[in-house]
Amino acid sequence: MLIFGDLNGSTSQIQSWIARTIAERGYGYETDAVPGGTIPLMQALTDGVININMALWLPNQQEGWDEAYEAGDLTIVGNSLEDNWQSSYVIPQYTADANPGLRKVTDLPDYVDLFKTTATGDKGRNIGCVPGWECEVVNKKKLVAYGLDDTYKLVNPGSLAALDAEIIDAFTKKEPILFYYWGPTALAHKLTTELGGYFILEEPSHSKECEAAGWGCAYPQAKVLIVMRTELVEAAPYIAEFLSNWDFNERHQVAAEGYMADSGADYPEVADWFLQNTHGWKTWVTGDAAGTVMASY
Repeated sequence: MLIFGDLNGSTSQIQSWIARTIAERGYGYETDAVPGGTIPLMQALTDGVININMALWLPNQQEGWDEAYEAGDLTIVGNSLEDNWQSSYVIPQYTADANPGLRKVTDLPDYVDLFKTTATGDKGRNIGCVPGWECEVVNKKKLVAYGLDDTYKLVNPGSLAALDAEIIDAFTKKEPILFYYWGPTALAHKLTTELGGYFILEEPSHSKECEAAGWGCAYPQAKVLIVMRTELVEAAPYIAEFLSNWDFNERHQVAAEGYMADSGADYPEVADWFLQNTHGWKTWVTGDAAGTVMASY
């Protein structure tokens, strides 16, 4: 049985369902998935509750990863997302254009009035990371490290869907908003192509020293890995080989997420659409597996 971690983010869940569909239809495996955030899924992978994680983010999950990797329990088999970014301090381009003095995180105390709400009182509203993700912890440290906890309130968005909805609503109404986000994602693409773009406030460059001292710096370029339990790599070498060829690039990602947004399809339907309407994935698998998958439709 292949048990995937089902990270509560659309990109990760789409990848998980595509991989599961290929494993089931192309290689004859039974699959299942355990839903959760980055923190509980890292623990589940370490404990063997799941045996494949399609999106393990480093350095966000570095501490737990280092311990399990050094023990030999986990093996990197491939790369998930490339060319990615994440920031705790994103604003709309129209807000940046209207406020030329707002370019750095350290400028934020002078612009509290832009981001005040009834709920946050005299403080500006900074919408944080999805609950249960490691960035939730990091963003709290950043607020303190930058001395913004006196002037800004970090607000829990409640869920990924709620975060996305609030961002789209603000951009549509041309209202100021300060938020955490990452890319490439379908929403980041939509903000750029349809809603005027976004602006990432400048932070000091990331370093391990800064991170250890309290996170008064930018996120580093992330490595998003596909990881398997080592015993599964040995037991299912064809799956390990298939995932080592995985290349869910930005073009694939935006297409799949765009189809999901436009059609209202659920994750298994998106996986089916992807496999029937794109061809690159066939280079990830054996010819027999690709033929078996396509014959199932």
